[in-house]
Amino acid sequence: MNASALVPLVPLAAAVFLAALVTALLAVPPIRAFAVRVGAVQEGGGRHGRGRRRHRGAVPNVGGLALLAAFLVAVAVGAALAPAAWLDDRGPLFAILLGGVLMTLVGLLDDLWDLPVAMRLAVQTVAAGILVANDVSIAFVTNYFAVGPFAAWAGDGTFVFFGETAAAILTILWVVGFTNAFNFIDGVDGLSSGVAAIGSLSLLAVAVQVDGRAAAVLLLAALAGAATGFLRHNAGPATIFMGDAGAYLLGYVLAAASVLGALKVTAAVTIATPVLILGVPVVNITQVTLRRLRRGANPAHANNDHLHDLLRARGRSERGVVLTLWAATLLLGIAGMLLASTPPAATAATVALAVLATGGASALRWAEVRAAERAAERAASAGAVAVAPPEDRPRR
Repeated sequence: MNASALVPLVPLAAAVFLAALVTALLAVPPIRAFAVRVGAVQEGGGRHGRGRRRHRGAVPNVGGLALLAAFLVAVAVGAALAPAAWLDDRGPLFAILLGGVLMTLVGLLDDLWDLPVAMRLAVQTVAAGILVANDVSIAFVTNYFAVGPFAAWAGDGTFVFFGETAAAILTILWVVGFTNAFNFIDGVDGLSSGVAAIGSLSLLAVAVQVDGRAAAVLLLAALAGAATGFLRHNAGPATIFMGDAGAYLLGYVLAAASVLGALKVTAAVTIATPVLILGVPVVNITQVTLRRLRRGANPAHANNDHLHDLLRARGRSERGVVLTLWAATLLLGIAGMLLASTPPAATAATVALAVLATGGASALRWAEVRAAERAAERAASAGAVAVAPPEDRPRR
């Protein structure tokens, strides 16, 4: 069934994005209040593996619950607005939703009680296996040697197809690997939520080009809206962290949606475009792993050696680090859209929306912080005048 013939995907994506955005904005305050009440907070300045947590004070770390709520509400809204559009993709769609809930749950348990690494990897593998069991897998890649000087021995095929076992292994490695890669960049206020918003919108621009990608469009629009709404509260200094629960959800859905939608749009898109668009987390986990292996450390043990830590060590402020890595994500998103032959107008619109979404959400938070600082300064000034001795007070 031709989904785009049934419903215009762009207006539907806009409705889903807004539903997720509003839900996230509304969900964070009560979840934050509940977390403070029950003590579900992360203390700043303490040890974290072989590194140290950089933030100050106790910050609620169960923001993944708000992200999950916004994501599920938005998907439900999209499915209700255009039920016929998802008929062909019901199995994969429900598989990704189920896997996302499972990832959020294991992340939440880890946020609260620090689960063993082996247990987390086992659950992540099960969540990735749910995708494979429902035909969400990397079944082929582009044969890049089919043209040029290697064509003589590369064969005539445009694609290289995998057997079921190889496809399953490759899919699980991609989903589990990227989920943890995304979790690795969640080290500066607002960084990961902004990267998720920009990456989702870039993949959305690729997926929306082709008929039959309604499920991927729905998932990516919901994820982008949820990440943007959460960023309003997560931009530095954050009032809430997404925790492993939120990072696992965002990473898992990004990886799964790229397999479901953008991976199969054109010959050039397979593998290359999603990896390019999601390049910041991929580069970060690669350099972190190589650094730790080179000095004989366990790559799974936390340390302050991520891209954001390296930028901070070079004198960048936290806000400067965030803006630098957001800009890198946006540039990689543009490159990925160009590789997928996205029309210039769609590319420009996506860039504008990404800048407006991340810039607007973070600016609202920064303005709120500045207003609170001015209020505190006025209160301190008034207090100083009130307690000043008579001889120091202005004479009338």
